[in-house]
Amino acid sequence: MNNKFFYAVDSGKSQTKAVFRDEGVIQKIKFSTRVEQVAEFGAELSPGSYLVEFEGKSYLIGSMLDESRFNFDLSKNTEQHRLCIYLAITRLLLKTKRSIAFADITLALNIPLLLYKNDSQKKAYHDFVRNNGESIGISVNGKAFVFRITQLLLLPEGLGNVYTETQINDYRSKKAVMIDVGSLNVNYLEFNNLVPNYSRMLTADLGTNILRSKIADSLTTKFGTSVSDSDAERLFSDKYLIINGVKQEESKEIIERIIQDHVKEIFNYAKSRQLSLNNTAVVFVGGGSILLREFLLAHFPAVEFVSDAQFANAHSFLQILETKYGQAK
Repeated sequence: MNNKFFYAVDSGKSQTKAVFRDEGVIQKIKFSTRVEQVAEFGAELSPGSYLVEFEGKSYLIGSMLDESRFNFDLSKNTEQHRLCIYLAITRLLLKTKRSIAFADITLALNIPLLLYKNDSQKKAYHDFVRNNGESIGISVNGKAFVFRITQLLLLPEGLGNVYTETQINDYRSKKAVMIDVGSLNVNYLEFNNLVPNYSRMLTADLGTNILRSKIADSLTTKFGTSVSDSDAERLFSDKYLIINGVKQEESKEIIERIIQDHVKEIFNYAKSRQLSLNNTAVVFVGGGSILLREFLLAHFPAVEFVSDAQFANAHSFLQILETKYGQAK
């Protein structure tokens, strides 16, 4: 069928990433996973923001919303994530030259490690995302889309680049621990010769938004001024807290100490759960690994980083999907 598409979506708490292969070339998109229901929205949409109409309700999704619209629930069986998954599908559909009318979607999608182990939770999420097999009608920025998710493959978060076509051979004969640093959680997944260790799928609430909150709270207490989580985001690059135009020299040491302690927690959590890092390739993925790179290397110099850290999971999802359904190139 000309309108059959193979898509991989990694919908995180902070960013939704998605990829597909079009005429041999990987296409990818990402946008902020922030959702708010709106009524009579009349503002001009900024780049990276979308007005979505679904099941008689209107939603604003993307960069126009602030961080208070992040969803911090562990489960992704929520309307917020379903909307972002559907929006990602529409963004990918617009990148193809083929007909997208009544598109037939074969989808690979992330699911939290703890839920991946639970059959009833997986089934509930599977049916919810597929809309129970019914056609899905959605409007994005005034353009209507109709598609059906005919096949849905749920895959554990944190696969990293293990199964990508360029890296899979590197992992065939080695033990590796993939550490995926997200906005809310850090996922740990051990592989032995490409085989994931079911008992070594771990999740810790040590994501970068947790770290930002620690920094914001400490600086608020120390300097007696309100420091928001969004302020803390800037501190990763600015290095200092600036109040009324005055650089607070002490703030740099406080910020760096908090980040160092947080990085230690990431490694200590693995050790506390008997996840050995000996004779092991320790590989970091996820957007948080980019933010913490300097501190991770200082604590564990042998750590490795994936080049396309934010999209690594999605690339592996796509390769697995294409292999499973006979579309691998």
